Amino acid sequence: MHRAIQRRRRFGGQGGFTLFEVVMVLLILGVISYFAATRLFSGDAPSQGAEMELVKNHLRYAQSRAMNSEDIWGIKFGTSKRYWLFKWADGVDTYKRLPGVESSDGVLEMTSIQISGTPIVVAFDAFGTPCSPGTTCIPLTASPSISIQAAVGGGAVGTITVTKNTGFIP
Repeated sequence: MHRAIQRRRRFGGQGGFTLFEVVMVLLILGVISYFAATRLFSGDAPSQGAEMELVKNHLRYAQSRAMNSEDIWGIKFGTSKRYWLFKWADGVDTYKRLPGVESSDGVLEMTSIQISGTPIVVAFDAFGTPCSPGTTCIPLTASPSISIQAAVGGGAVGTITVTKNTGFIP
């Protein structure tokens, strides 16, 4: 009996980790490494999706500006990475500042996505219908479609399609 008490005293202060504690630490490390790996190898998908949504919101903004005035409003994609808002009145287009754009000329420079098939113009009339700007707004016969690729690697990110008669932007 005396030996068992001595053994407890000798090993009692040197207790190790329990199996539960070891499993919990490994589980937490596994979860952290999973999120780190997906973030590291995702190809910057969250920022590509955010820039694509920004392009959609700017198209919707141009559409709402057209519906609240008698002028034609739209977005011009000048290069594969730059676009700006324009107002077409009396045969003249004037550049306007996009909301949230801090550059002095109002042109938005995209970093993680690029547009294919430039130059592209998507304009809207007073009814919010996509049209081709001229002396009048000529309704389009097909839905305008904007293809979006990743800036690095060129993989397809998605396509923005404006419905031809209604102007719906999904």
